[in-house]
Amino acid sequence: MKMRVAALLIASVIMSMAAGCTGKKDTKNSSKKNTKREDPVSELTLDVPTVKRENGKQAVFELAASSEKKMTEEELKKAYSEFIFGLMKNCAEDAQGENVLISSDSILFALEMAASGADGDTLTQMMNMMVPGAGNDQAFRFGVERMNSLKNNSLQVANSVWLNEAKNDHVYKDYLDYVRKNFDAGVSVLPFNQSGVDAINQWVEEKTKDRIHNLINQLDAESLMVLVNAITFDGKWKTGYEDYQVITDVFTNGKGERATRTFLSSTESLYLSNSEAQGFLKEYDDGKYAFMTILPNDESIDINAFMADMTADEYWEFWESKDASSDVYSMMPEFKAEYGVSLPDILKKMGMTDAFDSEKADFSNMAKTHPYITDVIHKTFIEVDRNGTKAAAATAIIAEDSCAEPVEVRKVICNRPYAYAIVDMQTGLPVFLGTVENVGSAEK
Repeated sequence: MKMRVAALLIASVIMSMAAGCTGKKDTKNSSKKNTKREDPVSELTLDVPTVKRENGKQAVFELAASSEKKMTEEELKKAYSEFIFGLMKNCAEDAQGENVLISSDSILFALEMAASGADGDTLTQMMNMMVPGAGNDQAFRFGVERMNSLKNNSLQVANSVWLNEAKNDHVYKDYLDYVRKNFDAGVSVLPFNQSGVDAINQWVEEKTKDRIHNLINQLDAESLMVLVNAITFDGKWKTGYEDYQVITDVFTNGKGERATRTFLSSTESLYLSNSEAQGFLKEYDDGKYAFMTILPNDESIDINAFMADMTADEYWEFWESKDASSDVYSMMPEFKAEYGVSLPDILKKMGMTDAFDSEKADFSNMAKTHPYITDVIHKTFIEVDRNGTKAAAATAIIAEDSCAEPVEVRKVICNRPYAYAIVDMQTGLPVFLGTVENVGSAEK
């Protein structure tokens, strides 16, 4: 795949409704639904207070007290990591010799915004896939709290809702109130034609510092809405690279092809290892995030196969091996890469099936009609150089209606395929997780 550079994170959700659709379909859950709702939105203003539905039922996203057993913060973190490595496994298995880069947070925030309008089995499947074992209310809170906890000077988050002016009266006001309140989402109404495409893409470009272009290629006139989450990451190294630390060396990819590249060399203080791999941590200047490498001990192993086999438990074993007993000499190439994948088959394999089923999908807390998801597209973008790291991702959800012992000096030389992550040093959770299978052709 063509290699490029970026520095952000976007999630886009497109909810599409067929013309002439009215009312919730008759399902096993329909008896629980009273069609008497708040008036759907027509004119939108910001800072509208959250309300309950007229039928008296507490909105699912208001998260009434639950009798379900609550998971600890540590349990929630480990549960969410199952989602992260489930995504990586499926993406890496189909990498076909290309670099892989995912941001589970991009996908999490997009799916949680969509799940805010779901109910019944659809809601439970979505939340249990993202945070296995947690109750729906706790899983919702985890996503919102994680979004807020990620924000700092290096990482910024923006959300927006774009409604089709021909369909916006289908959308429930309390759903929009929820995404305003909990995701700080701005709401806009616009025509779903080329001008609408241009407006959304312009917003994306602005929020991603002109690093993601043409996220949406077209809008169907029958679509209902687009939900967009944007995360921009610009990390400067805590300890930068001096000129003498920027060197030329050879990177050998998984096919044995050699390319002369620019490498970054340094001595770091945090070494990681287990029986399968070794790595190092290099911190960014905000003190919250760090770049982590995962270099397999077996030089002949396919890095994507290696990451496809890595479990969440193995990741935590690697993370918890952090050792500062001696310095580690490190070397890695400067690189730029982008990646894209369609996720429906992967998400179905991971347990989210009903949302893609025109008969079973239940997004009745979102709109009068009954949409189902037809595609989930994920794209990412990263640049690592002597100054720091920029990373980006975009997730579009499209829906339609159914009418080791320490040594004195250790080395981690990433001159062959390796994996990496941008990790939250407070939780150990990766915000971005990827592989470097190749670094492009030799420099001129």
